[in-house]
Amino acid sequence: MLVLGVGPTALGAARCLGRAGREPYLVTRPGDLAEASRFVHRRVFHLAESERSDALLELADRLGLRRAVVIPCTDEWMKLVCRLPRDSPLVASVPPPDVVDLFVDKEHFASTLERLDIPHPRTVQVSSEADLDGSLDGMFLKPRESQIFARHYHQKAFTFGSRSEAAESFRLMEAIGVGAILQEYVPGPATSHYFIDGFMRRDGTLAALFARRRIRMFPLEFGNSTLMVSVALGDIRPAAADLERLLTAVGYRGVFSAEFKHDARDGLYKILEVNSRPWWYVEFAAMCGVDVCDMAYRDALDLPVASVDRYRIGRRCVFLPQDVRAYRAIRRSQRLSFLSWVFSWLGARRTVFAYDDPLPALALPLVVLRRWRRLARER
Repeated sequence: MLVLGVGPTALGAARCLGRAGREPYLVTRPGDLAEASRFVHRRVFHLAESERSDALLELADRLGLRRAVVIPCTDEWMKLVCRLPRDSPLVASVPPPDVVDLFVDKEHFASTLERLDIPHPRTVQVSSEADLDGSLDGMFLKPRESQIFARHYHQKAFTFGSRSEAAESFRLMEAIGVGAILQEYVPGPATSHYFIDGFMRRDGTLAALFARRRIRMFPLEFGNSTLMVSVALGDIRPAAADLERLLTAVGYRGVFSAEFKHDARDGLYKILEVNSRPWWYVEFAAMCGVDVCDMAYRDALDLPVASVDRYRIGRRCVFLPQDVRAYRAIRRSQRLSFLSWVFSWLGARRTVFAYDDPLPALALPLVVLRRWRRLARER
């Protein structure tokens, strides 16, 4: 097995596979925290994400891999893996290339949701600054390709207070070639966000769905979850039904993670995005009983994938470094006391830290320090 990726996502995937008794290789960037995991000890290779598959196939040949399962953990790796030759020794449970492109490109994604009549925020294509001349009230600028944008600007979207600010933000997106869309902001707190993760088999049937609710996030407007809780699918049944309809319509296969936001104005669950790969908290899903990495491994090898219809509800997961930043931001508005914040961690699973794999947590401060230094140089 080759786990391709970085950070908590690659670390979580490697741990899930390692705890199942397998010995994954990790292909990552130099200095990434995932390479400190005992589950990939002495099986780490540094390879840049590329639009060409040659380097990955050369690595497989160098390792003597006649057949190996590949689990891509970033959008860039996913776009490469889904286009591997059919006679490649590397196999994967991934969607077809056109489906991967559909979910990565937010404009195409919005068009598909419109066609299927699935609730989603109002979205407007932005091809030039002239497209910003209409009403911008309640809108924000979102990149068409989010991971590339986040790597450059370390955020998910741009907000603005005027047309000139919107134009300036659009030019920044153009500069890195990610494109842009205008999207309606769905009001509501962090707890209005829900996620439905799971796996779809090669025959187009669902193997599992796992629901969780966001409790805190950072940054506060367009950020990532820092504390969450697993919830019953019945709590958000309309969202689950819409997601299943979407995945079936596009001919999906493999791991997915979909984000919804409940809109109190009309009572609908608006779908925001779907990731066609493992996500930050994939290890948490496995701890609750839904191990999509094992499913991806079995499905890639044409082995049976058992259905999972029950998982642990009410379990929490916290990403401590980010949750500290979330608390500091929330505290300014006096909405969260220190004791309430600390008590919210009780019984929570910690992302990165694990008793059976402690070294990545020790490596995390060094990773953060390197990132700060890099950001300082860029400025």
